[in-house]
Amino acid sequence: MNFFINRAMGIGNSGVEHAQFYRGKLFDKAGLPYRYVFVELVRELHEAMDAWNLSNDQVINMWEYFVYGDEYLDHGPLYKQAVSSEMVIDGTNTNRMFTTQTSSGLTIIEHMVKFPDPKKTNMLLVSTSRVEIFNAETGKRMIMFEYDNEPHREYLIKNVHLFDFKGKHLYFENEVALQKFFFEQLNAFYEGKNTFIIDRGEESEVALYKMCDLGTKIVELVHADHLSDRDDPKHPLWNNYYEYMLMNMDKVDRVIVATKLQRDDLLVDFPADTDKIVAIPVGGIRDKKPKAKIQKKKNGIFKFVSVSRLAEEKHIDLCVRAIAKLHDAGHKVSLDIYGQGETKKKIEDVIAELSADSYIKLKGHSNHVDEVYPQYDAFISGSFSEGFGLTYIEALSASLPILSFNARFGALELIQDGENGFLAKFKRDDDNYSVDELAAAGERMLATNYTSLVRNARRSVSEYKDSVLAKKWGALIDEL
Repeated sequence: MNFFINRAMGIGNSGVEHAQFYRGKLFDKAGLPYRYVFVELVRELHEAMDAWNLSNDQVINMWEYFVYGDEYLDHGPLYKQAVSSEMVIDGTNTNRMFTTQTSSGLTIIEHMVKFPDPKKTNMLLVSTSRVEIFNAETGKRMIMFEYDNEPHREYLIKNVHLFDFKGKHLYFENEVALQKFFFEQLNAFYEGKNTFIIDRGEESEVALYKMCDLGTKIVELVHADHLSDRDDPKHPLWNNYYEYMLMNMDKVDRVIVATKLQRDDLLVDFPADTDKIVAIPVGGIRDKKPKAKIQKKKNGIFKFVSVSRLAEEKHIDLCVRAIAKLHDAGHKVSLDIYGQGETKKKIEDVIAELSADSYIKLKGHSNHVDEVYPQYDAFISGSFSEGFGLTYIEALSASLPILSFNARFGALELIQDGENGFLAKFKRDDDNYSVDELAAAGERMLATNYTSLVRNARRSVSEYKDSVLAKKWGALIDEL
């Protein structure tokens, strides 16, 4: 069995989850068995699965497994119940106990405590200190654990009890020990060669690296730049999300990066690992060629689109300022922004500041971006770093030229400046410079023969067809 290891998934997901979903389709095409494995306690997991068309026999959640046992691995949870929640508040108007009934048949009770804020005087905080998980059908308590408020890593799980798991009461000091036991159970249940493909989670890395002697195979996915900035000595060497892996390369059977450029860059530091480090794109295009894009430009307006999480590292606010700069220069342009996230208010404020609400709009989240792209003329990205850029591939496949910063690695590999898009320089510490450069690249796009850009966009991603990438994954799994 092949396990895709991640912390969690939700209704709205990051590029990591989208990369997993796409890999699942490739494994289906290649005839490879797989399961999505999520190790966080996700209360609305099955609602998210429904939204992304995932079935119970495709997904394994660690906490649901410890409630239901090995039978769960065959078919998922069988008991269903209505979703509900209830908060108990004490006489001082303090939250004390929160009970959640999940659709998958779990009753989750969070016990809360009040304690002094370590950073502010005369301030009290309330947080969850202990969690109990019950089988809602039987009423039996199956799991209990505590949270440790660790100053440098926020909340860590500790003192985990599994009650009557296969007839035993088991105790684990921390989450790493619990995950190791969980992965050992998966490895024992699924006979034959098991490959653990890690997409996210240092705790999972630590746990799985301890299992090398069991004959399991470990594949690590790198979804972003592994360095903060190779050319800037002030930045730390490794991206902290990949530091543990990069310091323990001997424990890993394969490291998958999304671009040839990133593979070459990793080999600078690991020249002996030419066979271990492999480039397989995390996104691709359908084998069947789509209908030719019809140039839209309604009322002469050149319509840009952005599709991403609304997160600081995406720099959507810089895209807004660049489009506003084009508009103020007399160009008929618009920008629709698809996505959700923590910077929504910031983006709204920038739009208001620039009085741009008539031509720049937030469109919310979409699960059907393949239907979104054809409505637009070009794609715009504000990221300073993209390991690959799933949305780049999606846009190019829809024959949209791309306006982007010259970011490692996806933009530099996928965008040929002046051919299928335009690249702009950027400075991490100078937003005004970056906006001016992005707007200047936009000027070049608007002045270029659009029909040629559209033709080159689709042609530039022909090597990323699903069938080609499925064969690459099939060959990699076979050779492990």
